[in-house]
Amino acid sequence: MSETHWPLDDIARECDDEIALVGAQGSYTFSEYRRKTVDIATGLLETGLQPGQRVAVVASPSVDLPILLMACFRLGVIACPLNPGLPPANLRAQLEALRPRIVLLGEEACHENVGAAPTLPMSEILASAPAREELPAFHLSRPATILFTSGSCATPKAAVLTFANHYHSAIASNRNIRLAPGDRWLLSLPLYHVAGLGVLFRCLLSGAAVSVPEAGESLPEAIGRYGATHASLVTTQLYRLLQEDAGIAALQSLKAILLGGGPMPECLIRQGMALGLRLYTSYGLTETASQMAATRPGDSLEHLLSSGTPLTPKTLRISEQGEVLVQGQTLFAGYLSGEEVVLPLTDDGWFPTGDLGRLDDAGYLCITGRKDNQFICGGENIQPEEIEAHLRNLPGVADALVVPVEHAAMGHVPVAFVRIGGRENLDPAALTSLLARHLPNHKVPRVFLPWPEREGKDGLKTRRGVMARLAQEQLRAETG
Repeated sequence: MSETHWPLDDIARECDDEIALVGAQGSYTFSEYRRKTVDIATGLLETGLQPGQRVAVVASPSVDLPILLMACFRLGVIACPLNPGLPPANLRAQLEALRPRIVLLGEEACHENVGAAPTLPMSEILASAPAREELPAFHLSRPATILFTSGSCATPKAAVLTFANHYHSAIASNRNIRLAPGDRWLLSLPLYHVAGLGVLFRCLLSGAAVSVPEAGESLPEAIGRYGATHASLVTTQLYRLLQEDAGIAALQSLKAILLGGGPMPECLIRQGMALGLRLYTSYGLTETASQMAATRPGDSLEHLLSSGTPLTPKTLRISEQGEVLVQGQTLFAGYLSGEEVVLPLTDDGWFPTGDLGRLDDAGYLCITGRKDNQFICGGENIQPEEIEAHLRNLPGVADALVVPVEHAAMGHVPVAFVRIGGRENLDPAALTSLLARHLPNHKVPRVFLPWPEREGKDGLKTRRGVMARLAQEQLRAETG
């Protein structure tokens, strides 16, 4: 593809009458998608926006939101989609870091939460009249998005990604998971997350449609209502779908189920395989525009218990210290730091992910934890992901998260949040006894807590820092 060629032009010619977007608010063919994108890009231009400037978008999912984002990409402004459910202070902090030229607000967004940034209703831009002036030239290598990372522990960072990053990520994914005109990928993940944006780009380059569920609509309902053939799911979504007959039936109707967003419990993979689900496990991060590795069609259960193989050769390796290093065309431009973009690389040009892992003899990636999650208990190093993996393999355990809690004598001790599946109850004594068969005493959690009804989430991932504070507070309350 040419550096200056807008990909929506080609797909609109090839698939003009094919559905590109479908949701509760209506649908668009690819030719309508292209035309509306140009109209909105012109409307953005008329507000005074210029290529390279930033636009923050605070809005819930809708059929029109992908069009607005594509209009930003076509114009060359940098789209910064933000979580409309963030607490006001967090939203203001992210806007202060971004310093956008303008903030576009959905109907549900509260104007008082955005601080001093100039605002404009998204509906006003969506109602833009047909284009009357020529748009600036498109450039594939130009920055397209700024997304806040969803790491489980550290403070989120603002990652700058180019259109080319998203484009090459979609190409690699589409080579692995077949996607074609007539297919529909359910937008079951938010567009302020890189995995949600990945759906937009995969469908854009393949001629498939993006299916946008209505706010509050259950996933089984959305899969049936919009004829979804593909879906991306995180652990909590897969777990809930597997608890009901309607969810299982919906999953069995899909051609492909891409799993990501963190470790996937072995029990869920085994249950899915037994039901004949077409599962793909993966490894990716915001900084690489979604997937870097994934399992392949027809992979065995053993392979599905890994994170797959690199989608593009020579883009992933393991350092001598066991850290996952990545490079390639999907690697982001860097982190936003004031007005600078900083890309931290090793001396030989690789990006250190902070994830620990290994490659097996067949080249499949196994993630063992994160460097910054490790803590010390009585002088011994503890990697919480090791304990979590053993917990998830115990009968009746659907999910687990281990956090450090301060202890006067030991420094920190492990405390586990456990989600119990089905009708079983949390039995700390039984869990302790079973874990003691596999782990030394200092790695067995001192306390087991029920999974909180409201998880400490930011985006899609449970944040360990929030859960650690919750554990500390709960134990302090129980001991008086």
